[in-house]
Amino acid sequence: MSVTTHRSGPAGAWAAQITRPQGTLTQTFHFTADGQVFMATGGAGTWTATGPGAFAFRLSEPVYDEHGDCVAWVAIDQRAVQQGDGFTSEGRSTVTGSDGSPLRTVEVSIAAARHGGRGEG
Repeated sequence: MSVTTHRSGPAGAWAAQITRPQGTLTQTFHFTADGQVFMATGGAGTWTATGPGAFAFRLSEPVYDEHGDCVAWVAIDQRAVQQGDGFTSEGRSTVTGSDGSPLRTVEVSIAAARHGGRGEG
């Protein structure tokens, strides 16, 4: 996969507000110039440019119980539009139990601002 790095792309760190039916939470995302995306809480995946000022990203995030056991996975699938040092995205998150059983799918929206302005953050 080839990703063009330029000032308008998502490479760098982002502070995000994630809105889902259960409420709003904050998260930090880090996008690399070579198409990877990471969440501060341990999720990882990939991103691709989908057009001028637009990109899509997919990640998987583990869900742990109070004993530290992985009890589920969240598959995050978002389509984003970037304007300057901010982006908004919409998509779905699907929660799957550790046994592979589907638990729920929810609509999720994200509003994010680049940490520290432009750059590789």
